[in-house]
Amino acid sequence: MTRIETSSDGSIQIEIADSAGYCWGVERAIDLSVEAAKDTSRPVFTHGDLIHNTYTVNKLRDEHDINSVREVNAAPKGAALIIRAHGVPPQTKLEAASAGLTVVDGTCPLVTNIHKKALQLLKDQYKIFVIGKASHPEVIGIVGAVEHAGGEAQVLESIADAEALPVMKRVGVVMQSTLVAHKAGDIVSVLTAKSREVMAINTICHVTTERQQEADHLSESCDAILVVGSPHSSNTKKLAEVCAKGGAPTHQVEGVTDLDLTWFAGKRHIGIHAGASSPVEVIEEIIAFLLDNLVESVA
Repeated sequence: MTRIETSSDGSIQIEIADSAGYCWGVERAIDLSVEAAKDTSRPVFTHGDLIHNTYTVNKLRDEHDINSVREVNAAPKGAALIIRAHGVPPQTKLEAASAGLTVVDGTCPLVTNIHKKALQLLKDQYKIFVIGKASHPEVIGIVGAVEHAGGEAQVLESIADAEALPVMKRVGVVMQSTLVAHKAGDIVSVLTAKSREVMAINTICHVTTERQQEADHLSESCDAILVVGSPHSSNTKKLAEVCAKGGAPTHQVEGVTDLDLTWFAGKRHIGIHAGASSPVEVIEEIIAFLLDNLVESVA
């Protein structure tokens, strides 16, 4: 589903994906953070950026005095430490508790479920693979959960990674929640050819799948597409990839200041999508700016 905004003279249509903006896991993490900050007797920190969105991280700092630390020992004893929506290895939470910090777990429940699925595969004696980006915090947390339980998990970022593996007996697979489904499927196909038994669990978030379906629609119907989100947001990058595959010029932007009106010269049907950590107020600001400026731009 999408919504349509039309310029005052009816010459320009802006089509906005209904799912654009915060997902419920991000909203939950933000709500937990704001609630924790109500206790002003202690400082509040997030372990890394709460979500991959600069606007929101800055807003939490400026309006609620919530700052971020990269390491547990950077937060003073007695502080509250909020675990980011992407999750962390279990050892991080244990270190925080041992350091005298109050741990507030903002991990998305769907990410927590991936940890549980991976641990079940370990218990069932599968060789575990995580399909995703090795440097992404979510994947680091999943691998850390398996290692904390005494196992090993290998990250596969590409088909080439899978093709380089030897023949195996029993393979278990979980997936980073923000992956493009067909790319994960291609890697699983390679593993299937190399293994006697493959237990592949689709842990791609259903919200991610819905967003990608809307991106497909925009790519088929629009003359140009904006995807709103921070440059370091994995799910935003994936949406931009999906939007671009239909051939429409696609631009990933973080806010109004990133817009270039020349992108829309001769374009009459503009699509807008946004990552799961993109605030609605930023999306609406972009829409208002385009409605105010596009008529003259495309004339």
